[in-house]
Amino acid sequence: MHTIPFPMTGAGFPLHQVVCQLLENALEQALLITNDLGEVLFATRQTRLILRTFFSERSDSVIPEQLLNWLLKGDTTKPLVARHPEKGEIEVHNFPLFRSGSLSLMRLEHKNSDHGPKALRALGLTAREAEVLYWITEGKTNPEIAIILDASTDTVKKHAANLYAKLGVPTRTSAARCALPVLQSRLSQQRLA
Repeated sequence: MHTIPFPMTGAGFPLHQVVCQLLENALEQALLITNDLGEVLFATRQTRLILRTFFSERSDSVIPEQLLNWLLKGDTTKPLVARHPEKGEIEVHNFPLFRSGSLSLMRLEHKNSDHGPKALRALGLTAREAEVLYWITEGKTNPEIAIILDASTDTVKKHAANLYAKLGVPTRTSAARCALPVLQSRLSQQRLA
């Protein structure tokens, strides 16, 4: 079992914000809690990446209009499917937290249109950044990736820095942690097929 270190809080940083931030960064699933106004009460890092990639609306405080319409007027007993021509599709499952439907937990599940580097484009990366991230997840060093991609080591470092910024992570390990759920999702789909 993975334990999460619990930091001390200062007077200007309430405890609930610390807990939310820890959960957002530690949970590898794409989870979202919203109210019936569409306000985002909680979202994991994976959720924010998927929403930025699949919906043109860019807000960390409210859910995209398509999700809100489905939540308020659609059949939430069935998953909502959102498609992107290059990045596959996502399924959004709704789990009402109250009978009134005023608070909902949503789980977003990415369904890749391809495997490997192409699947990682769903994280909002360019094709080359996705390739670099794929080889990072395979444990390759920058010089090894440079040889594989027929590029310079400096170019690989630049792509790596760009993808870290897009994913909001500081290290190779944390970038790989963002990629693994996407890659594992595709592998489990291939096994079922």
